[in-house]
Amino acid sequence: MKKYINIIYILLILALPVYSQHNQVNDALDKVVRKFEESNGVNANFYIKSETNGYASVINGTIYIKDRMFYFVTEEMECGYDGTNLWSFIRNNNEINLSIPDEEEIININPYLLLKNYRDRFKCSTKSSSEVSEVISLSPKNADDTISFVNITINKKLLFPSKIEITNKDKTKTVINVSNYKYINLDNSKFVFNEKQYPNIEIIDLR
Repeated sequence: MKKYINIIYILLILALPVYSQHNQVNDALDKVVRKFEESNGVNANFYIKSETNGYASVINGTIYIKDRMFYFVTEEMECGYDGTNLWSFIRNNNEINLSIPDEEEIININPYLLLKNYRDRFKCSTKSSSEVSEVISLSPKNADDTISFVNITINKKLLFPSKIEITNKDKTKTVINVSNYKYINLDNSKFVFNEKQYPNIEIIDLR
């Protein structure tokens, strides 16, 4: 499950990009953040490639986000968070886990908290810019941070982060590509676990 919590963490970074100390970057990101806050939900496709010690893994799927809530689906699993309860359906295990995230997990999966934390956690600068995109480079202020650097590519025309590259100090590299990012009208029921939709599946309630 930790593997997928990390995926959620990464994807929510995409949902609400960080602020920068550079005024021009702030203007662009302010528009993205404002648009998200005024929306009733976001839907996007994602493709994640991670490399560790020469081993590469790939995960792709679809995610829906609204306020604090999210739901994503991949070939291996489904996972949702309704603002209180976190649930995950792991297909190979034929089981569903229900839990209430602790404060640390909330910080990792709450896009608003991530937004606030990143203002203090990173130094930001514009790496490159064109009419269609802008690449923002992030470097941690704390020398003990597990991340070495992050590059975020912003689609300036459609106002969303289309690519994020994360390099950790343990040499782990993760590249996330986002496509079909769009604002849609999402009902809260999208994120709530519905037991009736999963007959004959073992439910492990850890709440």
